[in-house]
Amino acid sequence: MPNVLAELHGRLGRGETILNGWLHLPGGVSAEVMGHAGYDALTIDLQHGLIGEGGLVPTLQAMAATPAAPFVRVPGLHAPDLMRVLDAGAVGVICPMIDTPGQAAALVQACRYPPQGTRSFGPTRARLVHGDTYAARADAHTVVFAMIETAVALANLDAILDTPGLSGVYVGPGDLSLSLTGHATLDFRGGDVEEAVARIARATRQRGLIPGIFTQGGDLARAAMALGYRFVTAGSDFALLAGAARGVLGDLRAGTPTPSTSLY
Repeated sequence: MPNVLAELHGRLGRGETILNGWLHLPGGVSAEVMGHAGYDALTIDLQHGLIGEGGLVPTLQAMAATPAAPFVRVPGLHAPDLMRVLDAGAVGVICPMIDTPGQAAALVQACRYPPQGTRSFGPTRARLVHGDTYAARADAHTVVFAMIETAVALANLDAILDTPGLSGVYVGPGDLSLSLTGHATLDFRGGDVEEAVARIARATRQRGLIPGIFTQGGDLARAAMALGYRFVTAGSDFALLAGAARGVLGDLRAGTPTPSTSLY
């Protein structure tokens, strides 16, 4: 994975859009398939995915044979978890349910070395895969996303975005729509949810930060990019497999293929 930290940082700095794939399935093979398919980055989901902590490093190793940059969504705001995934070689972290500027500051602190933060030194696998100069480059190049997915976070958006050291925010449309409307959906087009999603992108870009979002791919990903999102998750291994299987079976049974409605 030579120079993947610098390459990703450079692309984001130039304002390019990063297409991210989402990994729920254990075993590492789907990471290889998704990485070789051409995703710019892949995110291991340790919050809702089926990849346990013991599967973290094998999945990162599978990813290392592909051009995709490795990200991890941690289970929650827990400093040891954040440090562990970075030490294992992730170039970026996505942390769920960040509702306040204090939580955003704690997230950044855990991901940055002193004096900027409180990350403990021990980049075991990170130094192996990113080189001996990793520690000197980590603070500048590691991507730290706070997830905006509740009405409380939306109310605190400006203060969260003003957190020093934060790379950007990442929208979870399922939880955000659930919090705003009482109904979880990934389709953010229309109503209060669309207005919120557009506002998040606009406020994030105004500060020179990176707006990210989860989509199922295709039309939703294009809609997100049109709003200015630059780190766009376009499908998960679980949902893509399920959708492809339904499509083949629907065609063979002479019915109309059923589109995926999975939140993942």
